[in-house]
Amino acid sequence: YGMSKDFSSNGLRGGILLSQHNPPLLSSLKSIALFSWPASTTENYWTALLTDRAFLDYYFAENSRRLAAGYTRLTSFFTAHGIQWVEGSNAGFFLWADFRGLLGADIGVVGDDDDAGAKEEGGEQMVEAVAVNEKPAQGQVYKTSRRAKERDDWFFGKLMAAKVYVATGDAFFAEEHGWYRVSFSVPEPILKAKALEILLKSL
Repeated sequence: YGMSKDFSSNGLRGGILLSQHNPPLLSSLKSIALFSWPASTTENYWTALLTDRAFLDYYFAENSRRLAAGYTRLTSFFTAHGIQWVEGSNAGFFLWADFRGLLGADIGVVGDDDDAGAKEEGGEQMVEAVAVNEKPAQGQVYKTSRRAKERDDWFFGKLMAAKVYVATGDAFFAEEHGWYRVSFSVPEPILKAKALEILLKSL
């Protein structure tokens, strides 16, 4: 378990490993723990925080309230602008969002466009460009072009130039170009008045 995400403390790394049935693992980790001890400042911080029950009760309730509001704000924005996302998660503070329809990225497995057009390869017909959400015909497999990757890079560059960071699917080994990890834990004034408007203008 890592604490930095739950407590918004990325710079104060702290974690816990629990294992009741793997003595060899614990023994191995103890042998190298000396090289990864947290600083005394970090230890004091976590000790003070985790023993303050009144603060923890307030923090968990307020954190849940703010995350719920941020989630609602972002999903409402996506719905209003026709942006799809993966639904069903009940923890965390990111959405896995599909921008392929807005970017015009080809759907399919990340590939190369050296074999542009349709041709026979391994008994299957490779099709370079397919409309978003279109299902493959029998005997066909999808192959995205380099243009899809270039569109990803172009969009990411425009956002970074405007000082808005949205992680691309490449950072998480996405199978398709055009997917992004979008955080909704950003404070409302920044998310609503800046980040989302810049995102729209960049498309």
